[in-house]
Amino acid sequence: MSSITHSLTSAQRAHTRRVLWLMLAYVIILPTAIWLRSHVHLSNLAAAALALAASLPVLGIFASWGRYLSDEKDEYHHMVVMRRNAIATNATMGTCAVWGFLQAFGVMPLVEAYWIPVVWVVAQGCAPLFFRKGE
Repeated sequence: MSSITHSLTSAQRAHTRRVLWLMLAYVIILPTAIWLRSHVHLSNLAAAALALAASLPVLGIFASWGRYLSDEKDEYHHMVVMRRNAIATNATMGTCAVWGFLQAFGVMPLVEAYWIPVVWVVAQGCAPLFFRKGE
């Protein structure tokens, strides 16, 4: 095992494993669904099933965050993740609100809602930039 793996808590290792498996599923399901949508005439039911299949790994990742937070016993790691999640959620909701008003006033184009989780993940990665030094 690498030194990075040794520095993770057991809850972090389990969460990382779950997310990696879910991302693998996403990388398999999404291109397949997009290809089928582009090359095969699908009924509304089949298109809805593909859309739901593509969303399941994303839902699983969010569920994994909840599981991680309930499993994490280290209070410091729990607090850091809660802070990152709060910053990411506020940044995402703020971005969506501003973009929505700009869109409503004809300044910005429509952006598909499935980009919202992407904004959240990016914001979560950037969240430590907003921590005070020493936290």
